[in-house]
Amino acid sequence: MTQYKAYVPISFLNILTRYIDEQALEAKNLRETLQELSKGQRVDTLTFSQLLEQIYQLTPLPALGLRIGSMAKPEDFGLVGNLITSCSTLKQALIRYGRYQTLVLTDLAAKIEIQESACSHQWMLRGVDNRLLYEFGLIIFITLYQSLINRKIAPVSVALPIKEPKDINIYQAILGCPVEFNSPTLRVNIPTYLMLLNISTSDPSLLKIFDQQARFLLTETKYQNETFEPFLLKLREQILVAMKDGDTRASTVCVKMGFSLRSFYRKLSNNDHNYRSILADSRCRLAKRYLVDGEFTSLEIAFLLGYSEQSAFIRAFKKWMGITPGEYLISVK
Repeated sequence: MTQYKAYVPISFLNILTRYIDEQALEAKNLRETLQELSKGQRVDTLTFSQLLEQIYQLTPLPALGLRIGSMAKPEDFGLVGNLITSCSTLKQALIRYGRYQTLVLTDLAAKIEIQESACSHQWMLRGVDNRLLYEFGLIIFITLYQSLINRKIAPVSVALPIKEPKDINIYQAILGCPVEFNSPTLRVNIPTYLMLLNISTSDPSLLKIFDQQARFLLTETKYQNETFEPFLLKLREQILVAMKDGDTRASTVCVKMGFSLRSFYRKLSNNDHNYRSILADSRCRLAKRYLVDGEFTSLEIAFLLGYSEQSAFIRAFKKWMGITPGEYLISVK
């Protein structure tokens, strides 16, 4: 039986590279490995743990996972990062993060609870038991919420599923709060009053778009097979970016994914897929969501889907559905 693998975004490799650069580590082989892996779509958590261990071999510092993960930025979280930076308050952002966090880390068991004194985010990384990965996973969430409100306000408390180290003061100094060890889960308790703080990058219009795209990708992941899933999910994410940029050509998309056009087409063909169909399917699904939600006009939807003209969108929609966007909207009401 094939063991299921959990994955982290390929952009998380940027965090490792940032740390290596900042510390000026002699890590030629590791840099080459990171560069090669960055040509892929996602990195499984076991491989990512091994990369953290390689950095530890170069600089065996206590709480190293915390030190590395503290260099995370919202953009390292991909679409979910774009989405939550567009939210109006930290509360709205954390609710969205809880809804879409499996787009960041697959196979994640998590829950967010807002209580009287603290907002508790509790989760578990399944399939990999690694101290550095636990530390990394804890701090990137803390760094994320601090980046959103642009304030270095420490959590009320945190918990880690690792053995208590000899010097817990290092952990408390980095995190700025009490730390519980030997916990069954990772947990971050954030002061409740922070929930109402505004996010300076808030953009309601972008939030609607990113929300639609995240829901679309979340649905898609349920129907992708294990082997092909990372590639197909990355492709759909890149198609969303391509739509925004107005250039959905396969020759452009494949380069952004680190493939030659030939190998890109071959990978799709070997899994009984073709780019034109995936692009059309992505556009069709998003178009129907946009139409039903009623937030955008047909002209705006055309641009969101990467069309330069509304007429091109209407023709394409009629080809997909057999009716015009207006007729479709009437049929679903």
